[in-house]
Amino acid sequence: MDNQIKYTKEFYDQDDNVKRYGQAVDDVGLWNSEKIIFEKYIKKTDNILDIGCGAGRTTINLYKSGYKNIIGLDLSTNLIEYAKNYVRENNLDIEFVNGDATKLEYEDNIFDVVIFSYNGMQCIPGKKNRDNVLREVYRVLKPGGLYIFTAHNRDDSGKFQSVWEEEKIKWEKGIQDDILEMYGDRYSEDRTGRLCFVHFSNIEEMIDFVHQENFEVVEYSKNTDIAEENEKTKEFAGNTVFWVVKKER
Repeated sequence: MDNQIKYTKEFYDQDDNVKRYGQAVDDVGLWNSEKIIFEKYIKKTDNILDIGCGAGRTTINLYKSGYKNIIGLDLSTNLIEYAKNYVRENNLDIEFVNGDATKLEYEDNIFDVVIFSYNGMQCIPGKKNRDNVLREVYRVLKPGGLYIFTAHNRDDSGKFQSVWEEEKIKWEKGIQDDILEMYGDRYSEDRTGRLCFVHFSNIEEMIDFVHQENFEVVEYSKNTDIAEENEKTKEFAGNTVFWVVKKER
């Protein structure tokens, strides 16, 4: 296993993260913005792959909303075990799989929709790994299929805006932290003191990124422009941008 992927797995396998994401299944559920985007673009009969499903927040709540043909996949063994226990205890018929989004074990052209919620793709260290995720998503989607994901916008990052202005100067001078691979990378300590990775892109960078695999951009919208979120969602997720991109037919 790639060392960056291994580190990510170990990070999300932590008890603290399992507790947080497990509680979110019922306490947070689907965000108001997610409900609108999913209802707009996903049919109840679609075959859906929910990558980075964690403890099943999106997978389980989509299933409860009538989307029955859904599989939840996550790198974290402990989060998937939580999700499996949840569906057993609640008598739900949902398949959860422990898997790596950079190497999906599915045939070509079989899903109508792939989801990667809560900025999950951007939490994968290493540009080559994120490139591999995009390539794999494109491969398993049917022609005309949709990839729906969220990502932070570096140019509209609120309290972090000054951070990115300072980082830009560092990169221009070549004095950035050696641990960082590209502008937009950020490591910060979580509640346990372990380093958590997130890549912050901007709109232009993300458009170039999805065009690598010939995805067509259908929509990108800030979650707060889509809907007013409740307090639990605001505390859990903050602001992000929804991206809906389509595989060429």
